[in-house]
Amino acid sequence: MLREEAYVAERLHEQLEEQARRFLSDRSRNRVRAGRLEVSKLFEWFREDFEPLDAYLARYAALLAEEPGEQGRIAARALPIAFLDYDWSLNDSRSSSRR
Repeated sequence: MLREEAYVAERLHEQLEEQARRFLSDRSRNRVRAGRLEVSKLFEWFREDFEPLDAYLARYAALLAEEPGEQGRIAARALPIAFLDYDWSLNDSRSSSRR
């Protein structure tokens, strides 16, 4: 989801944190299912930006799961991580003309 405002140096950290929270709470891109943490393929592609990935995701356990037990397992880094397929239709110029 695009921001409603431009990124500015004075608030960059705050703005990036807000975007991370918005993205991680999107259940179509990040969720707990079948005993594992399923996250966006972006985390696999850019894993080095989030190393260690399980620790990064643990910081946002409350956003990634609704159930306290699942939140606790994410925070404890006890859930296996799987990467969801990326939805390339978001980048398809043909689909933007249909909106």
